[in-house]
Amino acid sequence: MLEVAEYAEDLTRQMGGEAAFPCNISINEVASHYTPLSGKRKFKASDLVKIDIGVHVNGYIADTAATVEVETQRHRTLIETAQEALDGAIKEISAGVTTKHIGKVIEQIIRARGCHPVPALTGHSIGRYAIHNGLNIPNHGSAAYSNTLHTDDVIAIEPFTTKGSGRIKYGKTRILCLMNTKNPPNPIYQKMKSQFNTLPFTSRWMDYPDDLDKLEKYLRKYPVIIEKDGCAVAQAEHTVIVKEDGCEVITV
Repeated sequence: MLEVAEYAEDLTRQMGGEAAFPCNISINEVASHYTPLSGKRKFKASDLVKIDIGVHVNGYIADTAATVEVETQRHRTLIETAQEALDGAIKEISAGVTTKHIGKVIEQIIRARGCHPVPALTGHSIGRYAIHNGLNIPNHGSAAYSNTLHTDDVIAIEPFTTKGSGRIKYGKTRILCLMNTKNPPNPIYQKMKSQFNTLPFTSRWMDYPDDLDKLEKYLRKYPVIIEKDGCAVAQAEHTVIVKEDGCEVITV
């Protein structure tokens, strides 16, 4: 897993960008926020692998994800359904559309294929140096919140599918980011801010991982998210720019 994560991150830099967050490689019931910290874990047959990559250039971010299965096709329906839900949502996006409508479309497509969404996981708006910029894009139609999309909004749409209930639990934290605190009297914070700004990072990117203990109150944590029933999860994701009469997909 570490080889794949480092390959993705290194290739991003070689192509002129920077990693907007550590490459997420979430397997089977692990839905998101898992990045390898060492070379111990290896892929095996029938693993359902979600690769989630973010790239930025001068803080401007694109976020995309896809799911593959190792050697088998046991989870083909989950993979295809996540992609269909993503494609269906993208067709609905334009200025004036509500995020709740998008969630309803996503859920209808997912349930029509006999799968369930993962309601706690959402798409999101994106800003400069902000992977989550205030708006959540639900993956179900009964969300208690809704916002109207506007021209030039940048949003990531990312349906998750499972055969389980879609409830979640949390694992250990492998990804963190600095809170945007004004001028804290902490030289380690200042050093990390110059390196990562407010974008997510991981301890394997740090020269001195033990410094994290000295930054506790300045850190936002992204714990690993796991499907509570232990059922496999698939994901598909694109970043789009909202237009007056549709949207422009900027990831492939």
